[in-house]
Amino acid sequence: MGLAPVGKYLARAGVAIAIVLIAAQLVPIRLSNPPVTGDIAAPGEAGIALRGACYDCHSNQTGWPWYAQAAPLSWWIARDVEYGRRQVNFSIWNTYYPATRLRKLEWIGRSLKQPDMPPKWYRAMHPGARLTKAQRAALSAWFAGQVAAASATQ
Repeated sequence: MGLAPVGKYLARAGVAIAIVLIAAQLVPIRLSNPPVTGDIAAPGEAGIALRGACYDCHSNQTGWPWYAQAAPLSWWIARDVEYGRRQVNFSIWNTYYPATRLRKLEWIGRSLKQPDMPPKWYRAMHPGARLTKAQRAALSAWFAGQVAAASATQ
């Protein structure tokens, strides 16, 4: 007795998917952590929360998980980190012009009021990145102070 037509279709589809996933491993992806040239200096609870929840995507100190080596997840993760670093990169903070730092500080302050930072999919894979209300408040207060200080020097 052979497989029913549906079973043959599913078996062939499974083999095709496996071949595509194996071939995808041959497409190299660059996962890098460029040098830190001017890190932001957040003190105490704000610094701990910033490093725990933000640095994997918004710094050159990304902790690449084991699954970041497996395509197609590696493509998605590398793209998200590259995008996050383009938005704000705490590892090159001191290289930003003062007006750029102010704009980014304001953006971060607004982002902290939204529940989508860090993203839900990231929080699911990294439970330690979930910001508590106290951490979110500490970050918000610290960033608000940084905005006020940056605004005063403009």
